[in-house]
Amino acid sequence: MDGADPAAVIIVGGGPVGAATALGLARRGVPVRLLEARPSLRADDRRTLALAQGSRQLLDALGAWPTAEVTAIDQIHISQRHRFGQTVLTAQEAGMPALGYILRYNTLMACMDEQVRRTPGLSLDTGAEVRAVLPGGKESEVIWQAQGKEWRARTPLAVLADGGRALTAQVFGAAREQPYTQVALVAQLETDQPAGSLAYERFTPEGPIALLPLGQRYTLVWTGTQAQTELRLDWSEDKFLNELQAAFGDRAGNFIRLQGRSWFPLTLKVLDNVVRPHGVAIGNAAQTMHPVAGQGLNMGLRDADQLIRLVAEDGPDSRGSAAQLERFVALRQRDRRWGVGFTHSLVRLFSNDWPILSQGRGFGLAALNGLPGVRRALTRVMSFGFQGGTGG
Repeated sequence: MDGADPAAVIIVGGGPVGAATALGLARRGVPVRLLEARPSLRADDRRTLALAQGSRQLLDALGAWPTAEVTAIDQIHISQRHRFGQTVLTAQEAGMPALGYILRYNTLMACMDEQVRRTPGLSLDTGAEVRAVLPGGKESEVIWQAQGKEWRARTPLAVLADGGRALTAQVFGAAREQPYTQVALVAQLETDQPAGSLAYERFTPEGPIALLPLGQRYTLVWTGTQAQTELRLDWSEDKFLNELQAAFGDRAGNFIRLQGRSWFPLTLKVLDNVVRPHGVAIGNAAQTMHPVAGQGLNMGLRDADQLIRLVAEDGPDSRGSAAQLERFVALRQRDRRWGVGFTHSLVRLFSNDWPILSQGRGFGLAALNGLPGVRRALTRVMSFGFQGGTGG
C-alpha cells in the first residue's frame, strides 16, 4: 500500500474514456485514483475525433466539453461510388441540435485535464506504467511503476480503460481479433468551397472515404489495402488530389490542398468477457472497431456513463461486487453487440464490387432515402446507442 484511500476506484488509462469515468465518479462522491502512463493528459496528439450528440451530453455534464475548435455536423451525406442510391441524414429531421461534433484529441484532453486537476476526490498519477492488475475475492491489487519505484494499491474496483493488449489480456484473457484487409489513410484537406457542417461517407470497392468538417478544412479518412495506401502516401500532392477527386466526386467541391498524410491499421478486437472479480474493461480495452460510422469512442463513453451510474447509485458496499458487474454487462450487452455487429457488417457489405451486392446496396440507400422514420431511428441509435445511451 502507498497510503491511498483503499475505497478508491482505480482507473487505468487517462484517455477520454478513463478521464470521463474518473470525473463522473468523483463528482458523485466516489473517491478515484487515475493512473496514466504518459507524462500528462495533455498529449500532443492532433488526431480527429467524431463525437456523437450523446457523448457531448455526457461531457457537458462533466464540464469537460471544449468551448472552441469544435465543428457541429448538421448533415451526413451517404453514397457509393459509380452506383445509384444515396441518402442524407439530418439533425433537424432527427430532432437533435447536431448529429455529431468534430474536434481534435488534444483539444478535448486539454479540457478534461483541467477538470481532472480541479475535481475533489480525484487523484491523478502520471508517468504510471501499470504492470499488473490482480483480481481477488474482496478487492483487486494494482501494481505500477512510477518515479523509479514500484507502487501497489488495493481497490474494490479496477477499471481498465486503456487499449494496451498485454495488460488487458493478463486480466481478462485474450481478445478475439480480426484484422481487416484495409488500413486508413488520414490527412487534412482543403477545397474551393467552405467545409461548413456537412460530413460525407462515400463507399467504394476498396473501402469507405469519409470527409469530416473541422473549421474551414476537412479531415480525410481514406481506407484501402496497405499496398494501395503505401502508393497513395508516395504520390505527389497533385496526383493524390486528382485520384481522390476521381474516387470521391465533386460534391464537396474541388480539392486544392493536402497536409499531413499518415496511416493506421484497422482491426476488430472484442473481449468476450469484460469483467473479472472487482475488475472491468471499458472503451478500447473492451472493444476496438473499424472507424466507419464513428462508433468506437462513442461506445466507450457510453460504457463510462453506465459504469458511473451503477457505481455511484449502488453505494460503497456494492462497489465492484459480482452483482454490480453482472448488471453492467447486462445493461451494456445489447448496445455493444449492435455497435460491433453494425460496424463490421457495413465494412463487409460496402467494401466490395460484387454486382448483386452493389445493386442491393443501391436499393437499400434509395429505400432509406424514402423512409424518414427509419432514418430518424438510425440517426438516434448512432447518436445515443442501441438502448438510448447517454441521452433520450
